[in-house]
This record gives sequence, structure tokens and C-alpha cells, in this order.
Amino acid sequence: MYMRAPNLKTFAHDSLHCLCKILPKCSNGKIYRLSLRKVDEKTRSPNHQPIKFILKAPEEGFICPITQEPLTDPIPDDVLPFDLYHPDRTVIRLACNHDFSAFWLLFNWVHNMNVKCPLCRGGPSGFCLDIVRLPHHVRVPLQMHMGKLKLGSDPKREVSYETMATRRFVDAVAGESFLDLFPEQQEQEYIDRLECKYYFVPEWGDSYQLVSLAKTQYVIALFASWVKCDPVKNMPSWTYLDFNNVSGLVNIGTVMQLLDHVLNVMYGLSLSCKVDRNTFQVVYTVFQSSLREKKNDPF
Repeated sequence: MYMRAPNLKTFAHDSLHCLCKILPKCSNGKIYRLSLRKVDEKTRSPNHQPIKFILKAPEEGFICPITQEPLTDPIPDDVLPFDLYHPDRTVIRLACNHDFSAFWLLFNWVHNMNVKCPLCRGGPSGFCLDIVRLPHHVRVPLQMHMGKLKLGSDPKREVSYETMATRRFVDAVAGESFLDLFPEQQEQEYIDRLECKYYFVPEWGDSYQLVSLAKTQYVIALFASWVKCDPVKNMPSWTYLDFNNVSGLVNIGTVMQLLDHVLNVMYGLSLSCKVDRNTFQVVYTVFQSSLREKKNDPF
């Protein structure tokens, strides 16, 4: 008889039940959760059940099934502990009772666009990690190592024109280190970088931060070059700007929307802004803070 795969809600309930039975046997273990999205989902929904697992200290002689190496050997130097408050918790135990190095399991999930156990293939189908909602210190190393994987082991390997066009545009708007570190930046940094000034716009009846003519022409030309790499995929549907013939100045808000569009299409990132409570300045970030993070608990 044909059996239908369990839905995510059923899997989440069953896996939590299994993890609760496993937890007492785990050394210094705790149940964690990470947000998921559908693999074919174009807009993120907050209603998906998260993936749950136990983060624990490794047992003596532990060998990661993914790397076939002791836990202490394969972890890159620039990777921080998954739990900053408990750095000894470096192993993930799944509901199927299989253990993996936390970093390399997450790397495996991001690379393969699933959340299956690499050994028994247990896990929900059609879902992957929502990397935008990963904690900052976990997300950045994963992004950096994914980038190295795409470039390959040969440093002379040719990078695609679209990748180069992406970096040129992002460098011009957000700075040269943005795609490597994804730093939070105050709005004033973008204003200075784009040489913005307040201008009164009669048609709009108000004053706006407009990008200088030189920067407008430069940024729009870079964006147009990126769009030409794949016009069907890259052309935004929310603006009527003629990127091949832009006259006059553009609002800084438009440039930020273009940056958000590029990041979303190329990396699945979403640019958002918030107000820094200490400086009361507007800050742009690609990392979304959850309720737990606001309570000083990164998980």
C-alpha cells in the first residue's frame, strides 16, 4: 500500500517526542531549533515548524560521519561555537539518534538544500534551513565556506560574469567587505558612500536624500550590467526605471531596494532596517532578530 510521507507538523511533533526521550542520556545536552522554509518557496512564511535537535558535548572518541575525522580536526579556525554560552556543545544529535559535528551537519544541510539525516535520510521532505534567520555567528562562517565551495579548490578557476557583476554592484553600494562579512551598517554610511544630499522634489512636495549624479549613473550602470546577465531572473518587477537611460537623481531608498533585490535573487538574503537603541540611528542588516535574541538568548 502506498504510504504518504508525514507532513512537517507531524514530523516536528514526533521528533520532539524522540528527542525528549534521548535528552537524559546526552552529556550537557539541550534541545535547539532552527527555522525552515520550503525549498521552492519564493516568499518566506513564519508558519513552518522548525527543525529540532539536541546540541551536546561529544562523547570520547567521537568521529563525525560526514568528515570521518575526530571532531577537533575538521572544524575551521574561523568557526565560532554554535552555542556561545556553552562552547563544549559541538555535536548535534538528531531525532533518529545519529550524531554529527554541528558545523558540518549545518554545512551539509545548506549545501544540499535539505534537512535530512546524512545517514538514514530521516527528516521532512521539501524543506531547507532558512539561512536568513540563522544566528549571525553561525550564518557568516557558513556563507563564507559556501562561497569557497562555489569557487572550487582552484583559485584560478574562472568566476561567472554574473558573480562578478553582483560583487561590483554590492561593493559600490554596501562596501567591499559586505559579501564576506555581512556587517550591520548605519544608514549614514550608505549616505556618505553614495554622496547623498537633501533635495526638495516639487512633484513629491518634500525633501529627500538623493544620490549624487555621479554615483547615480555609476550604481545604475552596475545594476544594469547585472540585470543583463539574466534579464528574466534579475529584472525587478516593482520599478519602472529604465536602467539603460536614467536621467536625474534617484532616492537612496530606491538604491537600497535594488541592493535588497540583488541580495535576494543571488543569495536568498533580505535587507532590513532597524533603529539602534543606543545611538538612535537607522541600521541596515541582513540578519533578522528573533524574540529569543532580543532576550539576550541567541537560541
